[in-house]
Amino acid sequence: MASEITQRVTTETELDLDREDGPAIDYNRLYRLWEASNWSATSIDFSQDIIDWREKLTPNQRQAARWNYALFLHGEEAVARTLAPFVTAVQTQEQRIFLTTQIVDEARHHVFFDRFTREVIGEGHDFASALESTRPELNWGFKRIFGELDRITDRLRLRPRDRVLLAQCFMLYHIVIEGALAHPGQHFIQTYLTERGVMPGFTQGIAAVSRDESRHMAYGIQALHDLLITTRGARKGVIALLNRALPWMVSVLVPPNFDEDYVRVFGLEMTDIFDFGLRSLETKLARVGVKPTEVRSLVQIGASEPVSEQSRRIMVLLRTGVIGDAMPLRLTDEAITLIFDGLERVVNMRPVKSLSGPIQWEFANAEPWYLLARDGRAEVHQGRANLPALTLQCSIEDWARIASEKLDPRWAMVTRRLRLSGDMSLALRLPTLIGG
Repeated sequence: MASEITQRVTTETELDLDREDGPAIDYNRLYRLWEASNWSATSIDFSQDIIDWREKLTPNQRQAARWNYALFLHGEEAVARTLAPFVTAVQTQEQRIFLTTQIVDEARHHVFFDRFTREVIGEGHDFASALESTRPELNWGFKRIFGELDRITDRLRLRPRDRVLLAQCFMLYHIVIEGALAHPGQHFIQTYLTERGVMPGFTQGIAAVSRDESRHMAYGIQALHDLLITTRGARKGVIALLNRALPWMVSVLVPPNFDEDYVRVFGLEMTDIFDFGLRSLETKLARVGVKPTEVRSLVQIGASEPVSEQSRRIMVLLRTGVIGDAMPLRLTDEAITLIFDGLERVVNMRPVKSLSGPIQWEFANAEPWYLLARDGRAEVHQGRANLPALTLQCSIEDWARIASEKLDPRWAMVTRRLRLSGDMSLALRLPTLIGG
């Protein structure tokens, strides 16, 4: 009976997180769920998993799983290590108590993935060697997003009373990393293991990890919501962090050499994972009180469109090297169109004040584009405008780098990679106009 109650209340918490209008979350209830849901990472039996790993998974599936589980191994180590500054920074004892349970959970998750790495995959002989042997699996996006987690939690350690910084830490840790990265990963691992009936020990453990993470996300949603309504500047701070983090976040999910067979060997497409992750992120943003249409990086990929269309756009921009560094920059007509469509959407995040005339982009190696304002809204078109007020000249590759914040436009101007002519007062407004 006790386990049935635990299952029911845990499922209720998980379902609440999938609703944009869910009720407020009780920290004391989350603590009670922690007590009721405790489990042991060291008691899981991997004997059948060792057999299944060798005999029921194909070589390609083992390669793909090794990559996927390595991300979790390193991710769990990082989140266990960086959570302590939160305990000092939060203001209530209820929050401190729950956070200490989360530290225990994250350490247990790392032990679970470490055991699997060593005992089933056969990598490493202790914690340090298991981490070291799987480190080559970590991609650019993983290193950037967890490097940022290290950076801002180190700052929080030194500035525990900085409420804006605390809000940014909650956003990165609980909403982005747990909600948009770990949550879809755990969901799809559970799905393919259960459907195939393989590796029962790992299936048991990942289900327990998911239950823990449901509590963590619930806690982070409520804590961040409370900060946003009580802390001046917190909303601006978390949106700025999201704008930085989105390219890293989507890049974490790109397999080695952009080989989609890493996902397809388990009956999935990369867009399935992006769909789930974006839906999770946008639902949790709504719960904390941030509309996706307020976030420039989400607006650029079509925040007002269905998540399937957002995922499609992400895939195009990743494949052409506009986002991240998984692929070299090789622009296609579709990618260029998406860049300018994103620019139009960002400019229209607020009513467009009158411009002195159209803004023209002239490219030495691509068709020109222009932006004009009509009735408080901006429109972009391919071609040349009549009597442009401001003209920008550069290569299309450099504009893609500027649009994706890989190239600082000020440095581009200093080095003459970007040249402006025309209305210089409009040029001064340009960063605000197209920066969201």
